[in-house]
Amino acid sequence: MNEKNIVLFDYIKNSRVKGEFSGSIISKFKEYVNYLIFSDNIKISDDNEIQISQGLMVGFERGVNKHLAFSKKDDFIWNDIEDCPLEYSVLIPNEIMEQYDEGQFSDAFPYTITMLHTAGLYQKDPDGLSVNHLEFFQGEILRNPVGLISRGICVADRVVIDHRGDPVFYDSIIVGRDENDDLSITYEPLVNMKMDDDVLRFIIILGIENLKE
Repeated sequence: MNEKNIVLFDYIKNSRVKGEFSGSIISKFKEYVNYLIFSDNIKISDDNEIQISQGLMVGFERGVNKHLAFSKKDDFIWNDIEDCPLEYSVLIPNEIMEQYDEGQFSDAFPYTITMLHTAGLYQKDPDGLSVNHLEFFQGEILRNPVGLISRGICVADRVVIDHRGDPVFYDSIIVGRDENDDLSITYEPLVNMKMDDDVLRFIIILGIENLKE
């Protein structure tokens, strides 16, 4: 696919590429929802319908006096783009996916924690229901983190909480907007996020129950 068409849909820029696409696709909901969908397909029809089959939705949902992380596979259909809650859908370029795959840890690495079920590691919530387990996992290596950051997304192979309590993501794909609201996709072998910079919105650790086919 043409490099300029890595952005399949962008609500803010009022752009869309009609057709059926396959590959590594990330869709982000608008800020009032803050969910993500990971999928290997998306269809944007001539009649402004968007379809995603068996996408993995990830986010936080409100429980009884707390927020709980979740991940679930489902089919998603929005009949009218104007009513669609998505902010954007992007297709990760093959060369970035190759870099990501090459940088992954072996599953046999003995000191890495892999969650069976999806869990919330951190969430900043303005309503006072924040989640913060960073101190509990300080120094540990956690597999399959997904981070929502200011104006972007960080999907990594692993995350380590350093001695300052800051998350360090390894082998990461970053989707973000620049000062002109243009979307870009980059690969970063290491991303160190300072909690004092107030850019992190949540970290979810994906459980292998939804990652295995």
